[in-house]
Amino acid sequence: MPPSETKRRDWADLGDGVAGMIADRVLAYDVADYLRFRAVCSPWRRCCADPRAHGDLDRRFHPRRWLMLREPRERIDSPNVRRFLNSSTGECIRVHLPGLHNQEVLALSSEGLLVVLDWPRSTKVHLLNPLTRHLTQLPPLMALLSYQGYECFLYTSAFDTHFPAWGSGILNDDSTVVLCFSRLNMLGMAKPGDDHWTLLNFHSPSPVALGTASSMIAGRFYCVTTDGVMVLEDQPPRLELVAKLPMPVSPVADTVHLMDSAGELMLVHRRFSRHHDTNNVAKRRYDVYRVDLGAGTLCRVNSFGGGAHALFIGLYCSLSVPIKLFPAGSIRGDTIYLSFDIAERSKTEGYHLADRSTISSDNLNCHLVLQPHTLVDCLSLCTTGRIWCHFEKHLVSQCRR
Repeated sequence: MPPSETKRRDWADLGDGVAGMIADRVLAYDVADYLRFRAVCSPWRRCCADPRAHGDLDRRFHPRRWLMLREPRERIDSPNVRRFLNSSTGECIRVHLPGLHNQEVLALSSEGLLVVLDWPRSTKVHLLNPLTRHLTQLPPLMALLSYQGYECFLYTSAFDTHFPAWGSGILNDDSTVVLCFSRLNMLGMAKPGDDHWTLLNFHSPSPVALGTASSMIAGRFYCVTTDGVMVLEDQPPRLELVAKLPMPVSPVADTVHLMDSAGELMLVHRRFSRHHDTNNVAKRRYDVYRVDLGAGTLCRVNSFGGGAHALFIGLYCSLSVPIKLFPAGSIRGDTIYLSFDIAERSKTEGYHLADRSTISSDNLNCHLVLQPHTLVDCLSLCTTGRIWCHFEKHLVSQCRR
């Protein structure tokens, strides 16, 4: 076609109807792409909703596909920059988050939000959307700690090495935030604007909580006690039995891990095997169950989605990833990879479900690698429930006052 007959299309002049329809479809898939769409030009931005005007409890704008990659502080080139991995596409982006140098990240919620603490300036808790940068204020942390009593926290050594809030998230009423401290067997529930947390303590007298990884799935909070898999009901706040455990679990020797794997609630039972290695040391065994919420039962399985997924488990948090997103051979399907806060990680990197074989670990540091050397290291670090000592010591001093 001759240049004189060529017509240039004005993409900014799509019209509110067409641009709005495109924006809605983009938002339904990923809020990051939606923000990119809004950033193209002013006409497109005018035709779609501003995420910051709707708040962190609006699920349309949750970065649910994005996982913040944890790195040792020595590796972070800027105190305000973090890397995020898209669990559906494998895309990795750098996000500038002003203020993080004065905040501690307590948890990454199931919706992709960060639960942050304004420390050391105060003990205020916020939900932070890392992509829209919207900040929602919640009651201060000490408003929850005061219920428990200082002596109890010191007795449980809650702040010696961990202060995990993994398993936190937003209930399906889209207004209540659950702050979960699994190791303390304690939940806090609050809504934006509240001045205190509603405490739910499930440590005593019964059931006894198995203080390991809990999970949020489809707006419901699940944890495991000696009675079985429990779900949180909020009217009134209480734990209700979903499914009894078909196997004995020792609260002392075993750990139990819940996670959302491709929309299914899965349970991993980490226990000692009757078999011993050549040094007469008891081996760990990992049994996996699918929780059938409708039937109220646990079904033993040897695969995650037909081999399409791998699990990364830590003492207090767990992660399921589709292996197709990553380079061939870097992650193996139907495999449980261990985080650096699990003792056997010094010798064993992973555990294959199908043949019960193990992957030997090359890392000499069983607690935490100073820098991830492989993709498995990187994802294992994401599920390591360890935070930094200067923060822990401050919380201990607060409790002693």
